[in-house]
This record gives sequence, C-alpha cells and structure tokens, in this order.
Amino acid sequence: MQTGDYHSLFVYLMEQYCLPLENMVFVDSVSDWCKDQGIEEPDKDRPLRMVIREPGGCRMLIRKEIRDEVISRRMNALSVRNQPLNVASDVAERLNSDRKKLAYLFLSEYAGSLPEIRDDERMTDEWAINEMERLGFFQT
Repeated sequence: MQTGDYHSLFVYLMEQYCLPLENMVFVDSVSDWCKDQGIEEPDKDRPLRMVIREPGGCRMLIRKEIRDEVISRRMNALSVRNQPLNVASDVAERLNSDRKKLAYLFLSEYAGSLPEIRDDERMTDEWAINEMERLGFFQT
C-alpha cells in the first residue's frame, strides 16, 4: 500500500489533534529514520510511529510503502488483544478498508503518546477505536 495515496486522510487526522502538518514525515523506513536520529526502533516493518522529543516537539512518521502482510499482522494482533474483552465480535473486522486500517494505525500511535495510556496496548486500541467512532469512520 502506498501511504501517499492517503495523504488527505493523514492531513485530516493531524489537524484533528492539532499536530502541525510539517511534523508529518513520510519515510522509506521508520526504523532507519529513528536510527539516524539516535532513537531505538527494533521493528524494521513498523508502519507508523509517533516520535516525541524535547525540545524538538513531535513527528508522526509514516512509512511510504506498507506491505499487506505488515498490515495483516497488526490487524491480527488487534484481534488477539481484544478477544478476552469481547468474544462476540472482532473489532478488527470493523477495519474493513485500507483507509480505516491506516486511521487505526495513526490513532493508535497517537494514543501511545498520551500520558494516561502510554504502553497499555488494550487502552491504546480502545482509545483509537473510540476516536474512529467519534470521527465517523464507522458510519454507514
């Protein structure tokens, strides 16, 4: 998937959270960008990452090209994390378009930067899905 095809989606999401557009950075590799900046990022396939640096502010890194299997792994992980919470429905099934999947990935990265959520993956998922609801991604 070429993320540049979804530039307007990313602009919309950046604006929703008052993130300056110049802080949206499309990169060939998130891990290589981080390495160049002296930031540890062991996941060579990471599709997006919110980088917060003082005093330099934040950057939303977006990989220019994301392989389908990388997206599939992220959606499978979302399903597994949320199975104990709701066996009747799979939240990942609601992410039934590339646009929704990218929005979820963006929002989950943003959520991970919030002090009240940080490293809690289930809270990150819940926050991202709730925001998608609020922003109208699931309206028919």
